Amino acid sequence: MKKIKTIVGVILFMAAWTAFVWLGFVQGYLLQSINSRNTPQGFVEASKGILETEYVGNLALALVENWVVSETYFHTNDNHALLNEQSAFPVASISKWVTALGVLHLVQEGKLDLDRPVEAYLTRWHLPESEFDNAGVTVRRLLSHSAGFDDDLGYGGFTADETMQTLEESLDLAADRGDYGSGRAQVGYPPGDQFRYSGASYALLQLLIEEVSGQSFTEYMQATVFDPLGMTHSSFQVGDSTRIRLVDIYRTDSTRRPMVRLTAQAAGGLMTSVADLAQFFQAMSGAHPAVLSSTLIEEMGSPQSYRNGFAYYGLGPHLYTNRQGEVEIIGHDGSGNNAINTAARLNPETGDGIIVLETGHFYLASRLSDEWVFWKTSIADRVVMERNLPFIISLLIGGYLLIIGLAVWFGWKRKRG
Repeated sequence: MKKIKTIVGVILFMAAWTAFVWLGFVQGYLLQSINSRNTPQGFVEASKGILETEYVGNLALALVENWVVSETYFHTNDNHALLNEQSAFPVASISKWVTALGVLHLVQEGKLDLDRPVEAYLTRWHLPESEFDNAGVTVRRLLSHSAGFDDDLGYGGFTADETMQTLEESLDLAADRGDYGSGRAQVGYPPGDQFRYSGASYALLQLLIEEVSGQSFTEYMQATVFDPLGMTHSSFQVGDSTRIRLVDIYRTDSTRRPMVRLTAQAAGGLMTSVADLAQFFQAMSGAHPAVLSSTLIEEMGSPQSYRNGFAYYGLGPHLYTNRQGEVEIIGHDGSGNNAINTAARLNPETGDGIIVLETGHFYLASRLSDEWVFWKTSIADRVVMERNLPFIISLLIGGYLLIIGLAVWFGWKRKRG
C-alpha cells in the first residue's frame, strides 16, 4: 500500500512539475534571454555570437536607448568595404511603415480622410468589381491590411534588362508577383473583416499619394518625409544607389546581385540606413509635429486590424502585445529577394528600439530583433521559444530525476527507520 502511495505521489509531483514548466515555457517566465549581462553592450556581444554561426554578407545593427543610438555593430563579407551608420540597405517591407507616415501627413493636412472610400480620390485607376462593397476599402483599412484584398503580394522587382510595369498595370496584375496569391489589387474578402497581408494595398496607397499630392511618389516622400527628418541616405529610386551609399546585396550562397527596381515602391522599394531609421524613430517620438502630430502618431501605433482576435497591425506598423493584450512594441520587418532581411522595432513609451539591416540571410535580422523584444519586454515568439527548447527539456528531465531521486531516498529512509 505504501508503495502504491509513493508511486501515485511521484506521478502527481511529476504532473505538477510538467504543468509548471509548460506554463513557464508558453508564458515566458522560464525562458532565458541571450543577453545575460542585461545591457545594450551585452546584447551586441550576444548578437555577434549568433553571427559567428550564421552566414551574412552585410549587416548593420543599431540599438536605440531613450530615442538616441547607443550601440552599433557592422559586419561585411567584403574586406575592402566600409560600413557605418549611413550605409544604405534595401529594407523591403519596412517601406510600408515609412510610406504610412507620408499617407498620414496628407491626413494631417486635411487632404485625406482615413474612413472615406479610397475610390473617392482615384482617377487613374479603379478597383475592379467584386462580390463585396468596394466602398468599404478605406485609407485606414489599406494602411492596416484589413481592406479585404487577397493578393498576398510580395514583389520580386525588375532587373535592368526587364521592362517595368506602370503602377496601374501592376495593380491590375503584378508581373513580378510570387507563386502564391492572386497578384491583383482586388477585394476578395469582406473589407474590415480581419488582418490579411497585402502588398497591393500599399501599391494603391502609392497611387493615392500621387493623385492627392499632385507629385510623383518619390518626390512627395523626399519633400515630406526624408528632407524634414534629415534622412539623407534614403531613397525609393535605384538611380540614387551611389549617392546614398547602397551596400552590396548578397545571396545566401555568398554571391552578389544588383538591386532590382520596383514599381510598387511604397510596398518594398525603400533603401535606407540605420541612422536614417533612427531619425524616423524620432518622428514617432513627436519631435517633428509638422511631419506628424502626436495624435496621429498615437493612432498609428494603436490596434487597427486583428487576426484571430489578437491585435496585429496599426496604421503602418506591426504590433507586439503583452499577455494583457496591451501594445508594448511597434515595428516592421522586411524580407525576400535572395536575400534581404531587415527589422525595426520601437517601444514608443521609452524610446528604446532596435534596427537590424542585412543582406545574405533570409531571417537573421528578424531573429535578432525578436530576441531584443524578449529581452526588453519578455514577449516571446517562436524564435525565442525554439532557442530555449533544449533548456526547457533539460529542466523538465532534471525535475523528473530529482522527484524520482527524492522518492527513492525517502523510501530508503523509511525502510531504515
